[in-house]
Amino acid sequence: MNTKIDALFATLRILISDQTRDLAMAMAELRSVAAERDKAVKSLKDARFTHAAGADRWKPPVNERMRELYRRLFALTDERDNARQSLRAAEQDLAETESVNSDLRTVNARLMADLAAAMERLNHAESIIMQ
Repeated sequence: MNTKIDALFATLRILISDQTRDLAMAMAELRSVAAERDKAVKSLKDARFTHAAGADRWKPPVNERMRELYRRLFALTDERDNARQSLRAAEQDLAETESVNSDLRTVNARLMADLAAAMERLNHAESIIMQ
């Protein structure tokens, strides 16, 4: 029985040793990651990026160049939106024009049919008069 207990204690010592080693390695990795994080934060701060408390991302510094780029971006966005509105209006005008053209074709076809019928009646009337 003592042998069994001794074997269990030996196994327990090995497991504790493994856990201690794993914990030491995890702590070293954690320190390494924390150092990398601190280095990245320092780089961002050196580049004048800002991070508000509770925010999930860093904001780039706003200088004259950034202001100009943002202004151009918003101007292009407005221009794009205006172009889209113009395109929608043109598509609506096209649909209305096609509808009017369809109506005109229908009226033209009726007029041509009426003309053909009138010409037939005229020819019939002339043939009666000529007899």
